[in-house]
Amino acid sequence: MAAVREGPWKSLSSGKKVALAAGLSVGATVGYIVYRHIRNSERQRTEQSRLSMPLDVYRSIARHQSTFLDLVNRKSGAQVNVLPNGEDQSSVYFLLQGTAEQIVLAKFALEKLATDSEVISDVIDVPQTAFGRIIGRGGETLKLINRTSGARVNCSRDRGRSLEEKGKVTIMGTRPEVQRAKELIMEKVLESETVRKRISQSSALRQKRKPPELELVLKAQGPESELIGDQTENSLKSEDDILSPLSPLEVSKFEIPSPDLSFQPGEHFEVYVSASENPQHFWIQIVGVRSLQLDKLTTEMSRLYNGDTLHEHRVEAIVVGDIVAAPYRDYGTWNRARVLGILGSGLVDLYYVDFGDNGELPRDQLRSMRSDFLSLPFQAIECSLAGVHPAGEVWTEEALDDFDRMIYCAEWKPLLAKLCSYSHSEMSSWPSVKLYDNRQGKIVDLGEELICLGHAVSCQDEGSGLRDGDEPRSLQKMLDDMTGATSELSLSCISLSGMFQKGT
Repeated sequence: MAAVREGPWKSLSSGKKVALAAGLSVGATVGYIVYRHIRNSERQRTEQSRLSMPLDVYRSIARHQSTFLDLVNRKSGAQVNVLPNGEDQSSVYFLLQGTAEQIVLAKFALEKLATDSEVISDVIDVPQTAFGRIIGRGGETLKLINRTSGARVNCSRDRGRSLEEKGKVTIMGTRPEVQRAKELIMEKVLESETVRKRISQSSALRQKRKPPELELVLKAQGPESELIGDQTENSLKSEDDILSPLSPLEVSKFEIPSPDLSFQPGEHFEVYVSASENPQHFWIQIVGVRSLQLDKLTTEMSRLYNGDTLHEHRVEAIVVGDIVAAPYRDYGTWNRARVLGILGSGLVDLYYVDFGDNGELPRDQLRSMRSDFLSLPFQAIECSLAGVHPAGEVWTEEALDDFDRMIYCAEWKPLLAKLCSYSHSEMSSWPSVKLYDNRQGKIVDLGEELICLGHAVSCQDEGSGLRDGDEPRSLQKMLDDMTGATSELSLSCISLSGMFQKGT
């Protein structure tokens, strides 16, 4: 009997149960049921609606999602079609068919597509030192960012008046494209800042290569000079911490990785002045990944040859022009050196190919080079200062002292350099460059500074200058001659043409 009594009750809908439980009459209950049926019928009733959209927005949506109407139909359940063009040629009209709820969902989906597909322009500020890495050699990295993101990225050449200021990058595309481009650009900025930090740390541990007479003066001045003698030991102890594995710097042996940086005519790059005789004859090293590789090479050479107690790598025969491993004075560091000849004293005359200075050593102190130590291009680039000659017949001692001070010779503090022309002699040719100091928050042309101090006079370079018509080709040839076509150029290729319009 209980089962019989429960049967009809279980067969009732929840709405009827509520009505009966509330004590409603049979008539009222029937009325409620009819009301619910009408409401459900209204919800299922097909409706129509129209929606307009600017023609350029429609084209933008279609460009990024050719089947977007199918997508809207699936998500909303409505039927969405494009109406034939009417009198208004600047807009596109859609006919939306479905229930009220489906039409609302379809409108929302179309509006979201329109928002996401709207072409916008955004400008972001990035450090000047990151522009080279963002652009890439020959613009390859910038092209990859454009292809990957779908946006159009433009790097401004007007990048501020100092390294501390930031330059602007303009990005055009849809909101998702712009956001993706920003992410890719910031990856390059972070990569650049990380590498520059490592360069700064590594350079801080570099041995300052002072001339012997200056070292005697420093030692006489007290304990501060001990820092020079301790540089190598500290470098060897700390090198592994500073040069911990980090892509893209870790490459096979000591080879320079494939260049990924831009260097265009009119741009300036960072250099160290590694050795100097006078303003018309000095040597520079280009700052960049190659700086880290040189420090890594020096450390590994020092470890190998300082541990060679059995003289396994001794040089059997001295041949002029050979590259050998040679200790640098009594610091315990080893460098690559070219044999220039044998002096009357029996010492071997050496030229340190990565720094530009010279040395004289007994032949039994030289060692043969391990093959992988030769894979890194030689770093010392012989230069002259463009646009100046000595005020007298020769450079005075005061001029030489002031020039060494201004260029931070072998102190591993970066300057900005700009290629101007080639200088020639019967024996060789070398580039003439302008040097600028940016360390005090303003740009100082060191050639003009020598003139202001009375040490130099302005002159027109007699070398092969860069004419406007063939500047890109001439400049690239000079760069290839200086660094080798496959060498990584600089982390700080920056355009400073706006600030150097006078005197450059």
